[in-house]
Amino acid sequence: MNEASDFVLFLGRFHPLVVHLPIGFLFFAFVLEIYSKIKKDTTFTKGIPLALFCGAMSAVVACVLGYMLSLSGDYSEAALDTHFWFGIATTIIAFVAWLIRIDKIKFNSSKAIKTNISSLALIVILLSVTGHYGGNLTHGSDYLTKYAPFGQKEEQVAEKITKIEDAVIYTNLVDPILENKCTSCHNSDKRKGGLMLHDSISIINGGKNGAVLVAGDATKSELIRRVLLKPHHDDFMPPEGKTPLTEEEIAILTFWINQTDANFSTKMGAIESPENILKTASNILGLSEDSKTTLAKLSAVDATILNDLKSEGFQIRELVFESNLYDVVLPSKTIKEANKTEIDKKLQKLAQIKEHILWLSLEDNFINNNHLNTLSSFNNLQKLVLSNNPITDEGIKEITKLTKLNSINLYNSKVTKASLKSLSEMKSLEKIYVWKTEIKPNDLIDFKENKKIKIVL
Repeated sequence: MNEASDFVLFLGRFHPLVVHLPIGFLFFAFVLEIYSKIKKDTTFTKGIPLALFCGAMSAVVACVLGYMLSLSGDYSEAALDTHFWFGIATTIIAFVAWLIRIDKIKFNSSKAIKTNISSLALIVILLSVTGHYGGNLTHGSDYLTKYAPFGQKEEQVAEKITKIEDAVIYTNLVDPILENKCTSCHNSDKRKGGLMLHDSISIINGGKNGAVLVAGDATKSELIRRVLLKPHHDDFMPPEGKTPLTEEEIAILTFWINQTDANFSTKMGAIESPENILKTASNILGLSEDSKTTLAKLSAVDATILNDLKSEGFQIRELVFESNLYDVVLPSKTIKEANKTEIDKKLQKLAQIKEHILWLSLEDNFINNNHLNTLSSFNNLQKLVLSNNPITDEGIKEITKLTKLNSINLYNSKVTKASLKSLSEMKSLEKIYVWKTEIKPNDLIDFKENKKIKIVL
């Protein structure tokens, strides 16, 4: 396939915008037909010819733009052909339905009525099928059915990792990150930039611009360069609208490239790993850091619960694909002073998934000591942000019950030196942020001997 010009590809990118026009027009024609039959009033059918004509013409434009977009070479030809020809069929049937409606194709009265209804029903079916295959191109072939309660394919379950030394770095750590953040655009059906990241061979082959990995040098690897760019840079990955990689995920990818030369079979036990990598790897694998034994396997959270929490204002991000472990944020100032008791209800609802939360931010949302009593039961919390909240030393005593907590942000709260004493006794804690609190520089003298905890003032 000859490479298309930038202008052609520019026009092609309007396909996702224009394609909604024929969907709207043609479905509206179907609704008018059904509604007129229900009401037994032919007045509603007068708008059908115009709706069909607009739908057919806009479908032509959508097909042309879709063809232009296909010239990018970013899509599987087999999947693309299916979507393309269903789109062509939809356009042709839309024109035929319009010609029947304006009597350019004539039938006797009884046949005309049946033909009108049949053609419109066929259009809706074709629209649905075409849209489904278009969605597969954009989001992946399992996008629609992935969470369906029926017809789910039996997935192969990977061998359980009980010791971090047995984990294959690519298979158990790198691949889940790529699956979660990259393969929706870089798979066998959708190959943005000619790049596929769903298996080792595809990763080695690279994309249109060459290799994405330089073994032993993450700084020269395109895979790492793209994720480290400024978010507004044209080459930043993943693109706008997708969830960026976390610092921990980037660290794992960098470690894999630098320390294993991007080897696909090296195990954690075969090389020396820094503490931060061991910690991140333990989180991904569901291993406790102290005992290196497997934590209780967490089942998936009911989607209705997650949706309910999101409607309450919580932003929920899965830390690693299919880990069922979440980073939860309640954006600052979600709770206003006039209705600050609303936080009680929100935290009660959040407690439904408390075992699944590793990182939690409740900054500037009127969190008080009573709320910390609720949070003390969030057993798996590792990072907690409570800045700009009226918290005192009394509430911090509740926080000490969190045996896995390694970072807490108490910026601009009301805690004093007494809180430092309580927190310093926590074996898991490594960082405490206490800037703009009642704690003074002199108060830190007694805690300098504790090398494990870093206090940021």
